[in-house]
Amino acid sequence: MPSTPPFWLPFAPAIRRPPARPARRISGAASGASPPAAPARIPPSRNRRRQEDTMTRNPPLSTTRRSLLGAGAASLGLLAAPGLLHAQEEKFPSKVIEVVTHAGVGGGTDITARMMMVQAPAALGTEFTVVNRTAGSGAAALQYAASRPRDGHTILLITQTHLLTMLRNKSLPQFDDLVGVARATEDPQVIMVKAGSPLADPRAFVEASKERGLKYGGTHVGSVDHVAIFSFARAGGFKAPTLVPFRGGGDIVINLVGGNIDVALLNPAEAEAQITAGEVKPVFVLSRQRLANMPEVPTAQELGIRATAATTRGFVVLKGTPEDRVAKLEAGLVKAMSGQVFQSYLKSSGQAADSVAGRQEWEAQLAEFNEQSREALTTLGLLR
Repeated sequence: MPSTPPFWLPFAPAIRRPPARPARRISGAASGASPPAAPARIPPSRNRRRQEDTMTRNPPLSTTRRSLLGAGAASLGLLAAPGLLHAQEEKFPSKVIEVVTHAGVGGGTDITARMMMVQAPAALGTEFTVVNRTAGSGAAALQYAASRPRDGHTILLITQTHLLTMLRNKSLPQFDDLVGVARATEDPQVIMVKAGSPLADPRAFVEASKERGLKYGGTHVGSVDHVAIFSFARAGGFKAPTLVPFRGGGDIVINLVGGNIDVALLNPAEAEAQITAGEVKPVFVLSRQRLANMPEVPTAQELGIRATAATTRGFVVLKGTPEDRVAKLEAGLVKAMSGQVFQSYLKSSGQAADSVAGRQEWEAQLAEFNEQSREALTTLGLLR
């Protein structure tokens, strides 16, 4: 097949054929030769084929010019096509965005995802769906996200639990593979004691903690609670505390009221009924500022203990996601979570009023917790 002409040919000057040479006159009388024989008659069918062959080898000028112009236009179209395809690829989002969580349906993190999704479609112009991957304390969720294209259409809703899991499992995506998008919730943790305990006074609590190691109720060994208790005691210069692990907040509260532990690390909502009933006394809030629903309870920082702890949830993507898409996700999610629906959810669930934050603050918080966790787990002999 003939090759496609270069794209510049249509713009070349018109092709001109040289004039035909005049036919030679042959005079039989002058030369003495006999006149030439008449040409043999060619059958019509063969004559047509011959004309077609001639047209193929030497096409008319008008046909040649039209062909060249057409080929040139096609070539220019091919040159422009990559730009058009690139423009189409730049459209984002172009399909449903998956929100991957380690929580089961109805869990706190799952609910947070669904509350965000109420107003996010309007903010980002696409639908969202929750993908629940519940095994391995975040491991299954991380593995699923790692299997998806890093194009911004898969986002993870994580807690500190994911970071602890990554520290202990090097086969998973690691901290440096995470790119923060936006923080969703921050539920500050509170140091609580049994009502009537001599530890109920903040200063008495500090003095007692420096004299002996107190028994703290929290979740399992190596958990977010364990890291928070370790970091709080270390920041205060306290004697090493003892963790008494329980299955959840309900069990911790029961054992605190029953006198089986000295201190409990809880979120406000977990002990709301016991606080209202006067059975439990909050001593310190482990946040940067006092809580609106506990204005009388000081922060630990007010007594010189530079420690914060909270159950925090936020959105991330994996490294390799285009920066412009990360920025668009950040703007859209912050806008959605700043709306009335999500803000009402924060208030009704006892979350901090300033929970929602953008990428910069969220990434700084993740980095701080990751370093605290590495230090705590290493010191406790839980990380090698």
